[in-house]
Amino acid sequence: MKMKNISRMLVVAACVALLGGCSGGAAEGDPVAVQSVAFLTGMDSGLQNRYAGQVVSQETLELEKEENRTIQEVFVKAGDSVTAGQVLFAYDSDEISLSIEQGKLEVEKLENSITTMESQISSLERERSNAGSSDKLSYTIEIQSLEADIKEAEYNIQAKKVEIERLQRSLENAEVTSTIDGVVQSINEEGYDNYGNPLPYMVIMQVGSYRVKGTINEQNIMQLQSMIGSPMILRSRVDENQTWNGTLESVDMEAPESGNNNNYAVSSSGDAMTQSTKYPFYVALEDGSGLMLGQHVYIELDVGQENQRDGLWLSSYYIVQDGEDAYVWAANDKDRLERRPVTLGMKDEATGEYQITEGLTPEDYIAIPEEGLSEGRSVSRFDDASFGGGAGPVPDGMEEVPVEDGMEEAPLEDGMEAMTEEGL
Repeated sequence: MKMKNISRMLVVAACVALLGGCSGGAAEGDPVAVQSVAFLTGMDSGLQNRYAGQVVSQETLELEKEENRTIQEVFVKAGDSVTAGQVLFAYDSDEISLSIEQGKLEVEKLENSITTMESQISSLERERSNAGSSDKLSYTIEIQSLEADIKEAEYNIQAKKVEIERLQRSLENAEVTSTIDGVVQSINEEGYDNYGNPLPYMVIMQVGSYRVKGTINEQNIMQLQSMIGSPMILRSRVDENQTWNGTLESVDMEAPESGNNNNYAVSSSGDAMTQSTKYPFYVALEDGSGLMLGQHVYIELDVGQENQRDGLWLSSYYIVQDGEDAYVWAANDKDRLERRPVTLGMKDEATGEYQITEGLTPEDYIAIPEEGLSEGRSVSRFDDASFGGGAGPVPDGMEEVPVEDGMEEAPLEDGMEAMTEEGL
């Protein structure tokens, strides 16, 4: 909160600088720069980035279907709770058994052919020893050909035995079991989504250890990447006052989520849908009590919005104290400067701010106290956006969300975020 107030003071200083009032006091006859009290006190904090998130497990088990194998039976369905060791689905073991038997027959056939060829070689060697010198070469060539055939058969036997061992292992693992306690998130019979992207056959989400997954578009991912380790607030979509605390754990730049509806964001200009790649990021929870697996929440950077003080608190930088009296230089309804008495309450020693109990409202505009100020001087009002201090225009692809009771309304779609100075 202290850094916010410093940044707001710098905006006012910029205003005064442009009017020639930073050095040597306010020049006589020049308008005096005044700034909104709401802005200076942070009461116009406005929009904050709010990302749509979902409670996910720390571990997700993705099971792939083996190629060239047929699933005989599935024992669970999406939404079922499963335990470690529970059978999820089984492959067709009859098909594997038949392949094993066929493989064994092929090995036996190859071994018999080797025996036959070895017998032929023995006979040819005997015949060659009794043949004339002109015929020995033809016997030798025939023997060498049979020896090459034996080597090829021996190689085929080894390859077929390896295949049989693989099939036997598959037969032993015909039943696929879960390695975690969790919930069946999805079963994808087709193996692809509607956009042609490959999907695991079955996805199991672990229970008991949660984190929150959000998405951010490619334009803002580097900004979020620099915030890793920052405190975050998770807010219930049903009850704005129900929150959980966490820490930005990681941004997964290696796993873009493309080719689905979540990659489309509403353009601030109202144009047609425009495509924007999203990347997942994760928030580690301090305490996930009360959260449910799959629950949707909102994710915000923790900038102290849950610890706002009551009343109007103004930096002592803007307050002039004269004995027991205090006042500020404020603009009246005729855009003229006046000395406005204020009543001071408690002081926050950590921030150097006073609680203003009377004399000032967030709608007022005040000036930095400096030499040369006098009542009746004309003023020039500067809003928070005048020098880049405010939210500014909402970038294309982002959805601006109005503030209500110091908090923002939810974005319309998952993964949509409202961009402002107070956001991420």
